[in-house]
Amino acid sequence: MAVLQKIGDQITALSDALGFERRDLKADLGLPWYYLKSRILNSHFKWDYEEIERYCMFIGYPRSGHTLVGSLLDAHPDVVISHELDALRYLRAGFSREQIFSLILHKDKVFTGKGREWTGYDYALEGLWQGRYRNLKVIGDKKGGGSSRHLQAKPDIIEKLRAEIKLPLKLIHIVRHPLDNIATHKRKWEGGRHSLQEAIDSYFERVEANAKLKTEVDAGEWCELTHEQFIEDSKGTLRTLVEFLEVEPYENYLNAAAEKVFDSPSKSRNKIEWPQEMIDQVAERSQKYEFLKDYEFTVG
Repeated sequence: MAVLQKIGDQITALSDALGFERRDLKADLGLPWYYLKSRILNSHFKWDYEEIERYCMFIGYPRSGHTLVGSLLDAHPDVVISHELDALRYLRAGFSREQIFSLILHKDKVFTGKGREWTGYDYALEGLWQGRYRNLKVIGDKKGGGSSRHLQAKPDIIEKLRAEIKLPLKLIHIVRHPLDNIATHKRKWEGGRHSLQEAIDSYFERVEANAKLKTEVDAGEWCELTHEQFIEDSKGTLRTLVEFLEVEPYENYLNAAAEKVFDSPSKSRNKIEWPQEMIDQVAERSQKYEFLKDYEFTVG
């Protein structure tokens, strides 16, 4: 009966996913295999689950620098942040705390073993702790845009996460200039087949879900930063993040990690044509949100 219940949960997760983004179908069809895989991983490896003190999750938007930040945090000796696991998908499908943790640890080792290259960028940091750990105090997953999609589909997903994980939560909300986010999303979203208006609407649906979540969690669970801020003051912002996760901000780690950050943010907004009325629309809609309203809305 337990197996049948799990299959039923996975079918429910598939149905839910189809309701908000059809491209999730492939991932959902793989859920039964990952359920079995996570059970095997748990039975064959002894993970240090009892040492874990906090769970970290990224909240945000595609192409906002999550991969860079996640990889830098993963280089800390007491932190493991997996790359693009999409842990909330497994939570929704009924996976246990231990199964999710085993998938996070396995995913991190695999990504590191493959060189930590993603969308043409190298995120590897030699000599630090990516793909391994010393004392596992913080565990989590980097899937910012995907996490926001789950929030849209299941607004109570954070409470379900809190109940299953049974650890204090640490939510990292990374914001990038809306025009850059929207432009990149427009270009990359299913080969650019969607209109600019659809990209704008999709972006603000995520913004609304994230803004709502911010009002529902404790201040100590939420850390907000901008992509531009992270590039301008990499070491200082990274120190803030590490202290937010309540692990030691070692100077040698901070110095090495900060060296990996790009010199300047990419202005993706300049790679597409922006009708002035669309720029004005984004500027107007951004004024509703404290974390967006201070941006200047210009192109070129």
